[in-house]
Amino acid sequence: MRKALLSCVMCAALVGFVGLPMVQAVDAPADGVIKAPEGMPATQAEVKFSHKGHAKLDCKACHHKGEASQKCSAAGCHDSLDPKDKTSDKSFYRAFHDMKSEKSCMGCHKKEAKGPVKCPECHPKKGGA
Repeated sequence: MRKALLSCVMCAALVGFVGLPMVQAVDAPADGVIKAPEGMPATQAEVKFSHKGHAKLDCKACHHKGEASQKCSAAGCHDSLDPKDKTSDKSFYRAFHDMKSEKSCMGCHKKEAKGPVKCPECHPKKGGA
């Protein structure tokens, strides 16, 4: 009787350990586009972004507040759309370009020593490829 109970508990623990993370995993889109939010002048071309290429990262590495579906420019997050604001925590620009923050694209790419870190590597010429 004890052996059967122990086997059931072990199986349940194994299913919980392996299965639950798969149930909770979010299916991020394979790719998308990051562009300046409405009300912010776009000075560079939009950026093609591959969620699939970043799948090994914890979602909280970038989506550090709120839900993963929340936009970076949402109220209370990086909602400073002033193109001159490149230093405040609320700066939309800084969310992607801060070389000192591992939560920004460029900061993470610098830390990991892989990925684009120069403007044209992310922002193709407007009207170009």
